[in-house]
Amino acid sequence: MFDFSRKALLLVSVLQLPPQADSLRLLLRFSSTSSKSQSFTVSYLVNSCGLSPESALSASKLVKFETPSRPDAVIGVFKDRGFAPAQISHILRRFPALLSADPDKTLLPKIDFLCSRGISDLGLAKLVVAVPKILSRSLEQHLVPTFHYISNLLQSDEKAIAAITRAPRMLYEDPQAELVPEITTLRSAGVPEANIRHLVLYHGQIFWCPSWRFDATMNRVKAMGFDPAKLSFVTALHVIMSMSESMWRRKIGVYGRWGWSEEVVLLAFRKYPLCMALSESKITAAMDFFVNVVGLDSSVISQRPLAITFSLGKRIVPRGSVFQVLLSKGVLKPCSLTTLLTVSEKKFLEKFVTTYLGEAPQLLAVYNEKMGLAC
Repeated sequence: MFDFSRKALLLVSVLQLPPQADSLRLLLRFSSTSSKSQSFTVSYLVNSCGLSPESALSASKLVKFETPSRPDAVIGVFKDRGFAPAQISHILRRFPALLSADPDKTLLPKIDFLCSRGISDLGLAKLVVAVPKILSRSLEQHLVPTFHYISNLLQSDEKAIAAITRAPRMLYEDPQAELVPEITTLRSAGVPEANIRHLVLYHGQIFWCPSWRFDATMNRVKAMGFDPAKLSFVTALHVIMSMSESMWRRKIGVYGRWGWSEEVVLLAFRKYPLCMALSESKITAAMDFFVNVVGLDSSVISQRPLAITFSLGKRIVPRGSVFQVLLSKGVLKPCSLTTLLTVSEKKFLEKFVTTYLGEAPQLLAVYNEKMGLAC
């Protein structure tokens, strides 16, 4: 009788809730049909972990507990390392089974190992947020040997931490299945060890694509004329693998609007592969400035694709505006553009501003005005 009355009361409560209270209605309905441990788990996940009722209900199918002692201890480990509440919530939503882990025997030894190798609390938080299941990996059988493999490959723990921070899956996946086959392929193609290390250190995420795509892209880069012995080869490999074929075609189309044929685009890509790593909006804005504001022919940029990769507000517009004045005075030629953009701030002011104040007294004011707009 009591059980019937309780269920009836819950049903009435659900029916009387306003239409927008879907989450609360879900929890009330769940509490009328679930076990005590499930009800506690859902309540804990909502109130202590910040999960939505829907996420908590889904997570309760994967983890259950009747007291808060173990999950409190797990959350305490993350809080002690400076994890933000939103980060903890994200981790537990993606991998709720962590709440059942033994903090002292399972979590802390792994965290202590990573910290002993040089990872910061901030880096640790980013790593676990990106791949929560990394804390489910065996310390002795996976984390330690995998880290040592990466460290030996890159020749330092510091670089290993940097590579893992950029590509967190590197520490989670089995290197024998993911890294080693592709590295073997690179070596067979004649890519120097230093360039392989560069690829692992800065662009490790490309190693988690299907092997067939990795091999096909390598062949494509070779066919474009890149020399495997040069750094530009692995840069081109990274750029192409970082986007879909449709995105590649769209970027060719963007350059095409400025009069570049596909052949010209590929020539520019061979000169400086990162020109194809830019967003479509960045390409358009940079080309618009050089062509419509400075007055350069678009072919000048195709021969110097490095020029469009600089920051628009902090480098291209301020220095380009000085370049425009000097071009109009006839004291510079378009071939000076790359030097003007690449030199240090001190040398730029000395070589392109101070030197020509006699011919163009407004140069410093023009430069400072454009730099002020960039701040």
